[in-house]
Amino acid sequence: MLRNIYHLALKEFLHLVRDRRTLAFLILMPSVLTVIFGYAIGSPRVTGIPTRIVDLDGGRITEEYEEALNGSVTFRPEVVREATDDDVAAAEEALRRDDISAFVVIPKGLSDTVEDGGSGTVRAVVDASDTFTAPSVLRELGSTTVQQNAFLAAERARREGRADSVEDGLRKVAPIELATEMRFNPELKSQNFVMPGVIGLILQILTVIVMATSIARERERGTMEQLAVTPLTPPEIFIGKLLPYFFLALLDTVNVMLLAWLLFGVALQGHFVVVAALVVTFILGSLGIGQLISVVSRNQSQAVQLAVFYILPAFVLSGAFTPIETQPEAVRPIAYAFPLTYFCHGFRAALLRQATLHDVRWDLAAMLAFVLLTFGLSVLLLRARPDAR
Repeated sequence: MLRNIYHLALKEFLHLVRDRRTLAFLILMPSVLTVIFGYAIGSPRVTGIPTRIVDLDGGRITEEYEEALNGSVTFRPEVVREATDDDVAAAEEALRRDDISAFVVIPKGLSDTVEDGGSGTVRAVVDASDTFTAPSVLRELGSTTVQQNAFLAAERARREGRADSVEDGLRKVAPIELATEMRFNPELKSQNFVMPGVIGLILQILTVIVMATSIARERERGTMEQLAVTPLTPPEIFIGKLLPYFFLALLDTVNVMLLAWLLFGVALQGHFVVVAALVVTFILGSLGIGQLISVVSRNQSQAVQLAVFYILPAFVLSGAFTPIETQPEAVRPIAYAFPLTYFCHGFRAALLRQATLHDVRWDLAAMLAFVLLTFGLSVLLLRARPDAR
C-alpha cells in the first residue's frame, strides 16, 4: 500500500514540478496575498473622514467642537465661519455629491443660550450610504458632544461656586471614572486579529481550488481509466494525490507566517504544538473538501466553479476578518459549517492568548470531523462511481 501511494504521489509531484507556471503561482500567490491583505485589511479603523462644521453661531461652542474634532484621527474637519443658511444648503449639496461624509450645524445663538444656563441642539447630518463609516462618525460625534457637555457643566459649577476649578467640577458632574485594562493585544494591533484570517483564507484558496481540479483533470485527460485498471484502491488514489499538495501547503504556511512576522510583527509566542495541530488539521480538512469537489465534478471548469461557490461564503461568514457577532443572528449558525471558522478561532487563541491544546480542543475536534467526513465521502464516491476511477 505504501509503495503504491509513494509512486502515485511521486507522479503527482512530478506533474506539479513540470507545470512551472502553476508551481510558481502556488508558491508566490500566498506571499502576494499576505502583503495585500495584511496592509489593506489590517487597519479597519476609519480615519480622515471629510466633515464640515457650519458655524451659524460664531461663539465659543464652535471653537471647542473644532478643537475636539481636530484632535481626533477619525475626522478631517473643515470649518465654515460666519455661515448663513446658504452655507447649510451648500453642505447638503456637498454631502449629496460625496464631497463630504458628514456636516455639523452649530445653530445661531447656541453659545449665548448655554452661557445663560439653557440648552440647545447641534445638528449632525451623516451620509449613511456607507454603513461602515456612518456608525464611526455618529459614535465619535456622540462622544465629542458628551465631553463638551461635561466641560460646560463643570465650568458652570465653577462659576456658581459649587466647584473650586474646572477639574473639580468635572469630578462632580462625572463622578464615575472608567479604568480600562487591555489584555492579550494591548496595542490594539489589528494585524493580530486579521492575520489568522489571512493565513486561513490563503490556505483554503490554495488547497481547495488546486485539489478540486486533481481528479477532474485526470478525467478530462482520460488517465482516470488508466488508474482504474491498476491495483490502486480508492484510498490509495486519494492519499497519493493529496500528499504533494499537503506538503506544499505546509511550505506556504511557513512562508506566510515568516512574512507576517517580518512585515507586521505578528509572531507566535510559545505553544507551537497547538499551532501545528491547528494548521495540519485545517489543511487536511481543506484538501478533503477539494478532493470531494473533484470527485463529484466531471471537468476542471465545473470543479473550479464549485470550489469558488464554497470559498466565497466561507470568506464572508467565517469571521476571518470581522467578528461573527457582527452578522445577523439567523445567519451565524451557517458560519460553523466551514472549517475556516474553527481555524480562525483556534489560531487567534494560540497567537494572542497562548492557548493550550485543551483550550482549542473543540476547534480541533470540529476540523477533525470535517477531515473524516470529507475523506470518507471521497473514498466512497471513488468506489461507487465507475467514471471516477
